[in-house]
Amino acid sequence: MTALIEIRDAGVRYLSTGQTALQATGLTVRPGDLTLVSGPSGCGKSTLLRLINGLIPHSYRAEVTGEVLIGGRPVAGRTIRELSTVVGTMLQDPRKQIVGTTVAAEIAFGPENLGLPRAQIRELIAEVAGRVGIEHLLDRATAGLSGGELQMVAFAGVLAMRPKVFVVDEPLANLDPAAGLRLMRELRRFADEGGAAVVVEHRVEEILEFSPTEVLYLEEGAPRFQGPVEDFLRVAPAGHVKLPFSTLVSRAAELPAVPEPPKRAAPAAAPRLEYRGVSLGYGDRAVLSGVGLALGSAERVAVLGPNGAGKSTLLRAAVALITASRGEVLVDGSPVAARSVADLATTFGYVFQNPGQALFSATVGQELAFGPRNLGSGPEEIATRSREALLAVLLDEEKDIMDRPPRTLSFGQQRRLTVALALAMRPRTLILDEPTAGQDLWTTTEFMGHALSAPSIESVYFITHDVDLALTYADRIIVVDEGGIAADASPADLARDDGVWSRAGLAATSLVRAVRDHLPGARPIPHPFDLARRVSLLAPSTSSPKEGTTPS
Repeated sequence: MTALIEIRDAGVRYLSTGQTALQATGLTVRPGDLTLVSGPSGCGKSTLLRLINGLIPHSYRAEVTGEVLIGGRPVAGRTIRELSTVVGTMLQDPRKQIVGTTVAAEIAFGPENLGLPRAQIRELIAEVAGRVGIEHLLDRATAGLSGGELQMVAFAGVLAMRPKVFVVDEPLANLDPAAGLRLMRELRRFADEGGAAVVVEHRVEEILEFSPTEVLYLEEGAPRFQGPVEDFLRVAPAGHVKLPFSTLVSRAAELPAVPEPPKRAAPAAAPRLEYRGVSLGYGDRAVLSGVGLALGSAERVAVLGPNGAGKSTLLRAAVALITASRGEVLVDGSPVAARSVADLATTFGYVFQNPGQALFSATVGQELAFGPRNLGSGPEEIATRSREALLAVLLDEEKDIMDRPPRTLSFGQQRRLTVALALAMRPRTLILDEPTAGQDLWTTTEFMGHALSAPSIESVYFITHDVDLALTYADRIIVVDEGGIAADASPADLARDDGVWSRAGLAATSLVRAVRDHLPGARPIPHPFDLARRVSLLAPSTSSPKEGTTPS
C-alpha cells in the first residue's frame, strides 16, 4: 500500500532564530492510520506538521535536510495550493486560518476556490456542519465566536476540502469535552474510510479511545519513542504527557515529585468580584441572564462549561470589556463602570485566550515594559518586574528572550508570555482564559505553581476545558451552561455530582473516577501523581491494570 506521508531523516533549522527544531525524524503514514505525535512544549511537534503541509519550506524560512514525500512526491516541488487539496491542516490557533465573515462562508471558501458548483457547495456545507455539530452556527459571524467554536468551524472548513490526510495541532486545547469527542470521532471515521490523520496532542489519555495506530514521541527535536500505544504507555514520561490514571497507578514508583502547592491566603469577608442580576450579550444576542455570583478576593476559581456558553463573556465583564445590559458588576464593592482603566489593570491581570490579542511590540522586553511604564515605573523597576514575570512563566532560561520577537516563540510560549505581561503589572487577581492550552504536563504543573504563588497575587480565576486542571488547582468550580450558572461547588463535591456532568457535557476523566473511588469526603484533591502514589500503596494488587489498557 502506497504511503500517504513519508518523512525520511528530516531535520529543520529555522533561519529567523538559528535554532534546530527537528533532527533525524522519520515517519510513515498509510491510509487508515491515525498517528499520535506527542512530547513536551517546544519539542518540534508543530515543526513536523509544517513539513507535512508544506508551510516548511514555502512559508517558513528554514534549512531542511532529509526528504518529505506526500503521496510519493516531494513536498518541496509542489505549491501550497496543490498541497492543500491533499493535506488538510487544522492549526493550533484557529484564528490564523479563518477567512470567511460567516460560518457558512468559511466552510464554502475552500470548495469555491476548487471551482465546485454552487449546488454541490451547499450540500457540502450542510453535510460537514451536521457531522461536526455546528448547524446552529451557520449564520453566525465568525468574529463573534468563541475559541472552541472557531476551532470546530476551522475543522469543518478543512473537511469540506476532502483532503487525503488531516494534520491537527492540539485539537483538544480549546474544545469542551463533547466537541472534542465529535472532532476525534470524525478524524477516526475519516481514517477508517481510507484517509489518514496525524494528531499532535499532550492529552494522550483522551486520544487513546480512538485507537491510534502509532505514537511518535519527541523531545528536544528528536524522536525518543516510535511504536504502538501499548509500548508507549509503559515508557512514556509521565511528567510530560497526560496519561490515564490507571497507568499512573501502575507506574507510581516512577512518577516525579510534585512541587509543594502554594499557600492559600486567608479568606476575606468582601468579594473581589460580584455579579448582581447580571445579563450579558453581544448586540441582540443574549449570552448570560440573571447571573448572581460572588468571587472571593482570596479564592482560586475554575470556570468550566461548553464552548460558547459564556465563560469568557462572564469574566470579560470584570474588566469592562463588555457592559452588562441588566444588573450590576462590582469590583471590591464598587461598580466596575466607575473604575479607571489603570485601577482595573492593577486589580485584575486579564490574559486573553488568544495571545495574538495581547502581543504587538517588536521584542519580548518591550512587551514586558509597556504596562509598567504606563503606570509610571522606571527602568530599574521595569527590569525587576520583567525578570520576576519571566521566571514565573518558565521563560527566563530561553536564549536571548528579551530581544526575541514575540511571534518567534512557540504558541504555548506566547500564551505564557501573555501571563508574564499580566504579572509584570503586579495585579491582585489573575484572570486566565485557557492558560495551559498547548502546554505539556510538566510545564502546566510548574507554571501553575509559580503563577499562583506570585507575590502580588491574592486570587486566580481561570477558564479551562481541562477538567483535571480544575479539580487539581481550584478551591471552587463554577459551571456555566444554558445562559447561567449551572453549578457552583468544591472540586470534590462536583466530581461526585453525576447530574452536572451529564447536563453540562463535561468529561468524567479517569481522575474524576479515581476521586469518586479513592477520595472520600470533600477534602482538597491532590495532584494526580500524589493520588496515584496513594492508591498504589492502598491496593497495589487490584489498582494496577495491565499495561496498555485504555480508559473505559
